[in-house]
Amino acid sequence: MKFKKIITILILTSLIIPCILIPFSNAEIEWQVSEGDEFTWVVKETNESLGFLPVNSRYEMTITSIKSVSSMGVGEATELYVDLSEYNSDTELTTSILTNQTFSTFDSGTNITTLHTPIDDHCFFIPPAYRDGFVVGLLSFYGGFFDSAYSLTTQGVFTFFGWVSSTDLLYMWMFNNKLVSDNLAVVFLDKADEFQYWLQLKTIPSISAGNIFWILLGVTTVSLIYIYRKKLKNNH
Repeated sequence: MKFKKIITILILTSLIIPCILIPFSNAEIEWQVSEGDEFTWVVKETNESLGFLPVNSRYEMTITSIKSVSSMGVGEATELYVDLSEYNSDTELTTSILTNQTFSTFDSGTNITTLHTPIDDHCFFIPPAYRDGFVVGLLSFYGGFFDSAYSLTTQGVFTFFGWVSSTDLLYMWMFNNKLVSDNLAVVFLDKADEFQYWLQLKTIPSISAGNIFWILLGVTTVSLIYIYRKKLKNNH
């Protein structure tokens, strides 16, 4: 009898332990970044009159923790906690933006995406397994900032971008295969070949200026068509 009890306990334990560990492992797997990962994005080109940092300034981020939180729907939810700072190359001053604070939250059960600091001048991450859901939440979250915002894949590069009609600026975040945005480019729609702001990830091989121009050109062409069609639809 004792032997049967031991077997029963072992079977129950083997079933219970994975259930206990799933939320914690999924929180880390869901994002292709890990606690302790460090990222540095450097300003390559800029138009300071638009409020962007000067050339050679940088944003530095360290992932301090990845936590599971309660989902509002049938799914999972995670939060990224980070240390985030900006360095101004002109003043040589570093300003802390977040200190072990929530950078982003995503709920796969409701596709609600929340970013806890403005991102119109720096980069962010997308959980690969939930890319489309994250983008849906991102479009909803930034609906009040962008007049048009959407995503597409051009030449194998996934891009999220939004247009602000009041400034006529097009913001474009390009992502690597881990869905870490390694380039942020900002252009005027009628001057797509002139960077008003270009932020590039330093810690991995980055897209060259020549290659990024052709990607921008393709994305901008699609953007213009999209915006034009949307305007026609709204006018009818």
